[in-house]
Amino acid sequence: MLRICICLTLLLSVIGCKSQTLQEHLLEPPPPLINFALSQNGATAEASQSVPNHRAAEIIDGDTNSETWDEGSGWGSSLEHLRTSDLNKRPYVSVTLPKPVDIRKIVMWTIDSEKYPAPQFGLKDYRIEYWHGTGWGLIPSENTKDKQYTARDNIKGKRIHEIRQRLIASKVRLVPVSSNDTVRNYQHMAGKRPVYEVEGIARVMELEVWGYAAPEVHTLKQIAQGIPPESVGHPVSTETQNNQEEPTIKETIQGVLNQYELGYDMADLAKVMSCFSETYLSNGRTYQDVKMKAAQFFEAHHQIDMTLTDINIHPNIVDDTAIVTGGYTLQYAPKANGQVEQTSGKLTLVFANEAETWRIIRAE
Repeated sequence: MLRICICLTLLLSVIGCKSQTLQEHLLEPPPPLINFALSQNGATAEASQSVPNHRAAEIIDGDTNSETWDEGSGWGSSLEHLRTSDLNKRPYVSVTLPKPVDIRKIVMWTIDSEKYPAPQFGLKDYRIEYWHGTGWGLIPSENTKDKQYTARDNIKGKRIHEIRQRLIASKVRLVPVSSNDTVRNYQHMAGKRPVYEVEGIARVMELEVWGYAAPEVHTLKQIAQGIPPESVGHPVSTETQNNQEEPTIKETIQGVLNQYELGYDMADLAKVMSCFSETYLSNGRTYQDVKMKAAQFFEAHHQIDMTLTDINIHPNIVDDTAIVTGGYTLQYAPKANGQVEQTSGKLTLVFANEAETWRIIRAE
């Protein structure tokens, strides 16, 4: 069992908090999400192709009303890539956001009106992708059942794709694959490949990207260049380093938790904050918000004691992150009355490897 004193911001991740006093005085609801994919917010849109009178800019104008499709609302494209099943010819419409965004959900509106109901004319299969710096990747959505698609066999006019992983991006795009009115009629063979006559078009009314503004420094490479390595946990002598293998990821993260515990035991704000990334972002709150809340917590409370149980560390070597989960029991006494209070719950922390040191980047 690990004993550790934890700062206020981590309590934002607590599920089932039992202390009304703690909720009222320390916990705040997250700020509302912002739709950054709006032209009025500075977003721009472009498409690989468009059918007449249905420009790319129509998907970022805030209008989701399908009744005005015949008047030019929404973006539309042909599905000519289905003639020969050439994936390289798939159309797309992309949205460049005004700044890097910590994306929490993406909403796709396809056509769905009395004249053009979604089950007959809406987008059926599609991908939603984000630009990760060197290429396009499929968004990590809970709706993704196939690695090739964000949605398949869709018959809804509105689809919400919640983002379940850390996703910071400044550009997203929608790649239609087929629509519910798509019909392919065989024409002839071109070598060994059949060629089809294709009917139907892709119709998209709006693409919304909801989240929070991300810090200016948002890539691990930038972090490594901007933040010097610092030792965490217990110091290790050069002789010991030479005679022992390097610590594992789990051991290193455990060292960060030890450092964090020591910081709270000593009411040392600098030591506590050394465990957080300067690019920390969770529910719209930044590193500076964490620092302010921790300072306020120290100012108002003493006799703070946190016990973590059932700690599990799950590294992801692909993107140099790790998820830490566990339960907690928090005991503290407000300086105003000295009455000891206690609460318990669960927490989830996301760590990232920054400049050979692991730091907290998010609290779920």
